[in-house]
Amino acid sequence: METELESFSAATENDRNVDEVLTVVLGETLKRRRLELGLSMEKLSQLSTVSRGMLGLIESGKTTPSIGILWKLSKSLRIPIGEMIPDLFAQSPRFIGASEGKKWISPKNTAESRVFYQEERDRLSIVEWKLAIGKVSQFSHLPSAFDIKIYQVVGKTRIKLKTKDMVLEPADSAFFPIAELEFLENELKEESRFLWIASKKAR
Repeated sequence: METELESFSAATENDRNVDEVLTVVLGETLKRRRLELGLSMEKLSQLSTVSRGMLGLIESGKTTPSIGILWKLSKSLRIPIGEMIPDLFAQSPRFIGASEGKKWISPKNTAESRVFYQEERDRLSIVEWKLAIGKVSQFSHLPSAFDIKIYQVVGKTRIKLKTKDMVLEPADSAFFPIAELEFLENELKEESRFLWIASKKAR
C-alpha cells in the first residue's frame, strides 16, 4: 500500500515535470514572437530592459521569469501575458492519456514518438520521444517545422547536426533549424526521453 510520503513524493515529481514543460514552452513562445517581430535578442534586451543573459535563459527554458519580467516582455513583444502560454495550458483542464496522440514507432522498435499537442495551423507542436539504444534519422512523420527545441527529460541523447555534435543530459536544451539535423542517437542502455518542440515560423 502506498504510504503518504510516497504519494507526496510522486505528486511533487509530477508537479516538477509540469513546471519544466511550462517553462520550456513559455521560452519557445517568447522566442517565436521575437522572431516574428524581427527582433534580435540584443534589441529586445534594449526595449524591455531585461538583460540578454536573462533572455537567453528564458528562451532556452532554463529559468522561469518573474511576473515583473513577463510584464516587460509583454509590452516589448506586444503580446498579452495570457497568450504567452499556449492553449494546451490556457484552456480548461485536460487529461492526455498515454495512448492519445499520433504515434510513430521505428521499424526496429528502438524509437517511439507521440505528438500530444499541435497548435492551429501547426505553428507549434510538442512531441514526446522515447529512444532505446541506437539512432533515428527519420523525421518526415512529424509535423512540419523550421526550428526545433529539444528538452532532455531522462537519460542522454546525442544530436548530430551538419555543423555540430551535441550530447544532452537531463534538463539540457538544444535549439537548431530542422534542416541541420542528421540524426538522434542514444548510446546508453538506459532509455532516453525528451520533448521535441517544433516551431513552424521561419527565421
